[in-house]
Amino acid sequence: MKSKVCINCTFYTAYYKRWSTHYGQLNHGFCSKHHKPQTQYKICEDYKSNEQKEKTREERLFAFLEQTLNSIIEIAQVLKDRENQKKNQ
Repeated sequence: MKSKVCINCTFYTAYYKRWSTHYGQLNHGFCSKHHKPQTQYKICEDYKSNEQKEKTREERLFAFLEQTLNSIIEIAQVLKDRENQKKNQ
C-alpha cells in the first residue's frame, strides 16, 4: 500500500522543470485541496488515494494505444493494397 504522503494523493500535482533535453519532476507541487504549493512528502489530514485516478488514466492510455494500433494496421493494409495494385499492372 502506498504511504499517505502528498505525492500519492489525488489532490497533488507535481511541478516540472524544463532542462536542456528533457523535463524533470521537482520535489514540490500544488495541492488543489488547499490551493497552495506543497512538498511531495508532506502528510495532511485531507489525503485521498490516487489509485482510482491512476486506474482511470491507465484505462484511457490503453484505449488510446488500441486506437493507434488499429490505425497502424489500417495504414499497413492500404500500403499492401497499393503494392498489390502495382504488381498487377
